Amino acid sequence: MNEKPESTADKILAATVQLMSEKGYKSVTIKEIAAATSVSEMTVFRIFGTKKAILEAIVDNYLYSMPLEQTILKKINFDLETDLLMISKLYHEVLKKNKQVYLISIMERNTMPEIHLNVHKNAAKFLKVVIEYLKTMQQKGKVVKGDPETQALTVMQFNYGKFVASALLEDSTSLLPHDDYLEDAITIIAKGLRP
Repeated sequence: MNEKPESTADKILAATVQLMSEKGYKSVTIKEIAAATSVSEMTVFRIFGTKKAILEAIVDNYLYSMPLEQTILKKINFDLETDLLMISKLYHEVLKKNKQVYLISIMERNTMPEIHLNVHKNAAKFLKVVIEYLKTMQQKGKVVKGDPETQALTVMQFNYGKFVASALLEDSTSLLPHDDYLEDAITIIAKGLRP
């Protein structure tokens, strides 16, 4: 039975993600991608044309995007700490599923800034949701008055920083006695946001 082109394309994308997350865009060759996929270089060129087209397809196909607003709105119960923890866990789930793509975007942020910017569209979606949530919580008197954008940035920058630190230092010994301190950190952030 012949393999469908989509399935070959998926194999090429998966191999490329792995190679580029380890070595960077410039260091990976079409020859290596073909060898890792067990196809000819000509097959890689026929399906994608260029190495940059493969990377663009990776960004388009691998970035996990869900209807964030609906998912979050269904779970919100207007308890600050519980809601911020739920949003943070969801954000980390998205980041974890796309870890290799994020690593590529970090490595290539100077050489291919458009890829780096596309990768961070999910972060902007989360930020928008958190801003609107904090505006509502301020109206309800459950969050201190202030700039909801600054408050939301504080929450999201903590989460992004936590992800980046764990992604880049995964083989290093943790500075904390336990790896997952998300609940403790959200408790501290929520304490600072309460009136």
